[in-house]
Amino acid sequence: MNAHRIQKHESFVQLDLRGGDLPELLASCTEFAVLCLTARVRCALVQGGDEDTERRLAVRDLLKMIRAVGMPRDFRLALVPGTPRMRAVYQKSEAELRGAGVDARFFESESLAVQWFGDELLLEARAL
Repeated sequence: MNAHRIQKHESFVQLDLRGGDLPELLASCTEFAVLCLTARVRCALVQGGDEDTERRLAVRDLLKMIRAVGMPRDFRLALVPGTPRMRAVYQKSEAELRGAGVDARFFESESLAVQWFGDELLLEARAL
């Protein structure tokens, strides 16, 4: 696992897209998508990203892959941009993913995204 890019937290998995070369980024994106599917991840955060065109396209393709494979209905995906250009990519992806039935949200900060995950966990605990 790309341990420095993909981190498992108690309640979510995080993919950090800042820095690194393109082959590493592509491998991390693929590994992240597979992990989300095979480990039945319920909350995931995609953070960062550079303004490099190839990296933006890799992130866009990752989000399209998530949409295409059909994540479970209770899957939540938080998108936290690292640059103004990625902000636009993430906002557009949020709309596309939500249109495809993925509970995706754009956030200005990691802390707001994690708070959103916490809301899901609270609702789940109350249902038990």
